[in-house]
Amino acid sequence: TLLILGFVGSLALDELLSVNVVIRHADRAATSGWATAESPTVLFRGNGELTDLGIDNAFAQGRDFKQRYVKTGFIDKRFLPSQVYVRSSSVSRCLMSAASFTNALFKETPKDHAVVPPIYTVHVDDDGLLVPLLTCTDGWEETISRYNLTSNVNVKDNSLRAMMMKEWPAACATVHPSLVDAIIAELPNKLINMPANYKACAEGAAKEFMYKYIELLAGAGASFNDLRIKRVAGVLTKTLIDNFNFASTCTGDACNGQPKFRVYYTHDVNVLAVSHIFGVLDQFNGITPAFSSALVFETRRNENGTYVK
Repeated sequence: TLLILGFVGSLALDELLSVNVVIRHADRAATSGWATAESPTVLFRGNGELTDLGIDNAFAQGRDFKQRYVKTGFIDKRFLPSQVYVRSSSVSRCLMSAASFTNALFKETPKDHAVVPPIYTVHVDDDGLLVPLLTCTDGWEETISRYNLTSNVNVKDNSLRAMMMKEWPAACATVHPSLVDAIIAELPNKLINMPANYKACAEGAAKEFMYKYIELLAGAGASFNDLRIKRVAGVLTKTLIDNFNFASTCTGDACNGQPKFRVYYTHDVNVLAVSHIFGVLDQFNGITPAFSSALVFETRRNENGTYVK
């Protein structure tokens, strides 16, 4: 999924200054549980890990970006570290997605080896940029009240259990709520033959259910909470805006010394939070973000000035 955000109407024949990409990791197995008995064999890397389908899809997405930004000459096809910066959550499915995506971008070496940019990361417990902070005990007051929770500890998991009890969709009545992540994650995989009722649930109502939950975690949309959304996406939003401003104001060598193509690999909660902040949450149509969903910000300049698309 590629969303282009328009803040100012653009004109033809303008100059691309920089690109920032916020992207969810590619297809993974469910973080827990399996939809079928054959699932653990097909998804052999284990729960929460990137699948072969995810590797292929991330690579294909990288090829699409290559067409737009490398083959057009915006960034050098040989890969120059001064032009490209890739940052990822240290969760392995994000790191593997980033590697597969960037593996497709650049010209191979004379001996046909892929040129893969370095992927920067920090430990998951220290990553305020790309890992959602969901363990704090404050900022959940309306959630605690809505679901009659008895404590402000572990609200993330307790609210999901409460939602499963109170809001599990009738269209999924024959599917146990604990399978919601598994059936959504495994639905695209053609090597897994899920029962018809699982497929029907996963194709519609389950994705709407998970969207509401992810929206709650993000503090976005109908579950907007200023404190939670700042925790999830505040640092990333400031980083993006700083990048836009730098590209808009730098001149000469100062511009050449900073990457003009930046990629941030993250999680669905972060993608929803950033989408809310930049006013494009409605693009998801109430459905949980697909694997590899991307927000692309292009800083451009034309005769009217600089703008972000």
